[in-house]
Amino acid sequence: MSNTNTSPSTQEIASNAAAASTDVIPNHALTHTHNNLSQSSITTITVITPLQKAGDLAKQNDTTTPVDPESGLPTAEVEKTSDEILAQVVVTLPLRQLAPAFLGVAMAMFMAAVDNSIVSTALPKIGTQFLASNKVELVFTCYVITFNAFQGLYGKMSNVFGRKPTVFFAIGIFCAGSILSGVSQSMNMFMVARALAGIGGGGIFSLSNIIIADLVSIRDRGKYQGFISAVFAISALVGPVMGGAFVDKVSWRWCFFIQIALAVVTVPTMAVMLKLPRPKGDIWSKIKAIDWAGTFFMAISAVFLLLPTNLGGNLYAWNSPLIITLYVLAIPSILMFLWVEAKHAENPIVPPYLWKNHNVVTLLSINVFMGMTFWSLMFYLPIYFQIIEHETATNAGLTMIPLEAGVFISSNIAGLLVSKYGKYRPYIFTGTGIAVVGIGLCLVLAETSSKVIHVVVLFVCGMGVGQLFPTLIVAIQASVERKDLATVSALHNFFRMTGSGFGVAINGALFQNNLNSGLETAGVPVDWANLARSSAQKIVEIPETYRGMVEEVYLDSMKTVFKATIPMAVMMFLLTFLIRHVRLNAKADPSTPEPERADVTTVAAADEGEKEVKEEVVEMEEEKQPATAVRGDKEELK
Repeated sequence: MSNTNTSPSTQEIASNAAAASTDVIPNHALTHTHNNLSQSSITTITVITPLQKAGDLAKQNDTTTPVDPESGLPTAEVEKTSDEILAQVVVTLPLRQLAPAFLGVAMAMFMAAVDNSIVSTALPKIGTQFLASNKVELVFTCYVITFNAFQGLYGKMSNVFGRKPTVFFAIGIFCAGSILSGVSQSMNMFMVARALAGIGGGGIFSLSNIIIADLVSIRDRGKYQGFISAVFAISALVGPVMGGAFVDKVSWRWCFFIQIALAVVTVPTMAVMLKLPRPKGDIWSKIKAIDWAGTFFMAISAVFLLLPTNLGGNLYAWNSPLIITLYVLAIPSILMFLWVEAKHAENPIVPPYLWKNHNVVTLLSINVFMGMTFWSLMFYLPIYFQIIEHETATNAGLTMIPLEAGVFISSNIAGLLVSKYGKYRPYIFTGTGIAVVGIGLCLVLAETSSKVIHVVVLFVCGMGVGQLFPTLIVAIQASVERKDLATVSALHNFFRMTGSGFGVAINGALFQNNLNSGLETAGVPVDWANLARSSAQKIVEIPETYRGMVEEVYLDSMKTVFKATIPMAVMMFLLTFLIRHVRLNAKADPSTPEPERADVTTVAAADEGEKEVKEEVVEMEEEKQPATAVRGDKEELK
């Protein structure tokens, strides 16, 4: 009969290891057993694995490690450089941590997105009150120019200053622009206010995508981007209805004051719920790390490209000196931007090597045409329903429900499928294809007043475009390293909104030119024609003798917009064939615990801890066992 002998020191280590394994992960303890034939004894020693040690250290940190009040993370986590933070592997947070953080991001996105949709409904009334309906498209361009001008800056700022400070800065600028928009006394003042709001809105959109990438792994990102797209769809649904109600019942100014109320709820929520590391360093070194020259040339390039595109054929002739000068200035501005980024900037906002990435270039090109397509629909459909279908602003907003329902459904389905199967190309392909069909059906919509056809056409458009919201951002983020994630996320928004500016501007010029020539050809008296040009809502004041003629011209002009949007959608579809698939990393086994975010230090400490335990075990064995047994034990432990 054999006896079991365990020395007190060995027993103590074994019991401590067993306790640790019970608290952390019961199945990850390694039990080492060997027989000593000469002493007829069996010695059992439990060795703690790195995963157990990491769990013990994490538990200890929960109670003893100081917490940074700004980020909500242990102080050790915020005392890292931006490069160290970006070098860490992103894993999806546990749901209990992810849900409240995601809520803050969704609220910020809703606030910025509802602004875009609410303005589209209010613009006809604003243009009428300020007697400047021919400047309505210019309002949108002012917003888009500033939205785009600082996209690269926000990407770099979020790396240098941290995500939370940057997004709070963007929200502050956005709120200032919203307040000024609500108190505007002229169209010029309103356009300046919208330009200021665009600076903040651009940051909110970019930072939302960037923060999600910090919280969720690339494989799971599709479904969460689908949720954000659903938030966008909800805001696009609520915005027109809310805007219509304000315009019809209260005042269009409340379309902008409501943003302040939303910010009052959003900012505290993000401050409390969102816990992200803040890079260390003094404020001056962080400011010097920003590529200010690149930011400047990127901003003026956006101005010189978008401004003449909107002014041409509207307020100025296409061959006017101003339009030609602006376009000519755009060329050296773009060249200077590329030179600064390639030769001058130490930390460029857009590293030159990104332009050599096939997928990045292709996906950014698709974003341009997606912006042209989607925002042309969002901008002109409410105008169509108000002018051609004689609906109120509120009803025009309600008529957009099928489009937003299609976006809501398809974005969530596409996002879930991307996460499930790890593929995004099929859904980009089907999304662009269905979008082409939907845009083509808009010509049918313009030929009938049937509500059923309106619903079907808008729903098809939404089902197509909706698939692109989660898939395009996942595709472009998967195509680069994490250090470039913030940059490509910002460029993603830059090119999409640049496309939207070009789309609305080009269609606006076509609409206005067709309207002017149509009114002249129809023989509408000059006074009534000028009234129709100055304010679409004043058509009801035109005598019935000429009102029908004016409405026919408006309808024909709207058809021109739909016809011009079709080739934009077709280009988007054709570019899909150039996308190369980048494999998304496989989903982790749900039964295997994932390490916490930013745990590089903890794992390293765990490795040291395991090494120390092994050395103690070997020393005790050497005291008791023959040399042969010790050599075997060492090999087994190694």
